[in-house]
Amino acid sequence: GLRTSKMWADSFDKLGPVYVATDVSLKNKGKLVLVSSPEYLKVLDMPSDDIRGIFDTVWSLKDYYRINHPDEKLNPFLLRGEEWRKGRMAVNPHMFNAKAAKSYLPQINKASRAAVQHIGEYEEDVDGFCKYASMDMFNAMALGLEMNATAGDVEDRKSTDVMAEALKSMVEVLIKAPWSEYDMLKFGAWKKFEEKFIAGCDEVEMLLERSMADPNNTGFMRAFLESEKEISRFQAVSMVTVLMFAAADTTAATLANVLLNLSRNSEVQAKLREELRAELNGADWADDSRCDYLNWILYENQRLTPTLSVSHSRSAIEQDVEIEGFLVEKGSTVSLVHRRFAMGVDDPKSFKPERWSDEEKAKRKGTPLEFLDHPIIREPFGFGPRKCVGSRVALLELKAILARIVQDYEFHMDEETSAPFEIVSTVTNTPSPFPHIRFKRLDA
Repeated sequence: GLRTSKMWADSFDKLGPVYVATDVSLKNKGKLVLVSSPEYLKVLDMPSDDIRGIFDTVWSLKDYYRINHPDEKLNPFLLRGEEWRKGRMAVNPHMFNAKAAKSYLPQINKASRAAVQHIGEYEEDVDGFCKYASMDMFNAMALGLEMNATAGDVEDRKSTDVMAEALKSMVEVLIKAPWSEYDMLKFGAWKKFEEKFIAGCDEVEMLLERSMADPNNTGFMRAFLESEKEISRFQAVSMVTVLMFAAADTTAATLANVLLNLSRNSEVQAKLREELRAELNGADWADDSRCDYLNWILYENQRLTPTLSVSHSRSAIEQDVEIEGFLVEKGSTVSLVHRRFAMGVDDPKSFKPERWSDEEKAKRKGTPLEFLDHPIIREPFGFGPRKCVGSRVALLELKAILARIVQDYEFHMDEETSAPFEIVSTVTNTPSPFPHIRFKRLDA
């Protein structure tokens, strides 16, 4: 079934800030303990060489590759320890490095400009706009391809839809998780996942061929594939496949939630427009642009409508630890679900970016609410060594496209035509059904 933000809230209200859950990806190796408390920092501060990333929890991908490609080495992003470090260090210079990330801004801005011209066509399909625009921006950055899925190009839209379906089928397997490896092989959703994921991988291979055929291509994948010697091409293609599926989905979900929050808060939207126009004067986002209010909006968006329900995990902790009076045993996997705690502020259901001003942060200093200012709560891309490798690029994409939308359009949620919605949690959290948003083009 669907998991909603209400489900998470009800669970913690009923069971408290710490409770034990089931996670099939652990395969009976220790407990999964969900925490919604500042005391998660006790776990975060533990020394560990076995840090769990978001991809590491996706057992369906690991099993897919082991079943269908038994002779190939696994994608390092799906592993831990030295193999994961090797893969991460191979990608870091091309994506996580700040200078490298900023070098992709011209492609990102060009793709966002092209996409935003069509936003008025998506008033009743805003999440569709976010999906296509995010993939257009990612493909411009990663593959150096000018794709126009947002503009309605049939082939580009088909490509994006195939990859979106692959991710969706993977989520269905995770949500309807079987209770053993043997059940998995007989499980109906698994066959669908295999078919959709194979189609998605084929699409990525085709796009890579297009990208590599152009000797002047500026996407990061060309530099990565040509410079990396320790990782096989199969592993590299697997890595970019996972990045394309996950990065575009995370960016799309974050963008969708920001647009929803801005559409329901006209004063916030107007204040952001004033800041952007003062800084950019109608131009695109620049690598030296400074917009504090935009940062506050992104932080508040993460507090009220977090992109991921579980924002950090630490696997197989090396010692017992007491959290909120509950003994978490050595060997457990402990995950942070921050929504309940983040709702502990005054007027918690209101969207107030001013909560993140220096003055408000100073008031939280020394109180339990100071935890809100920790990057693990404030940012949607994780924290620590396994922070999303594409986080710098994703943040640039969000700022680039929001700068264009908010400078060029005024918009509001149409409450008369929108159906009641809930925040639904799959891999990411987004409204369902997505409300209608009306866009009015502004004069330059």
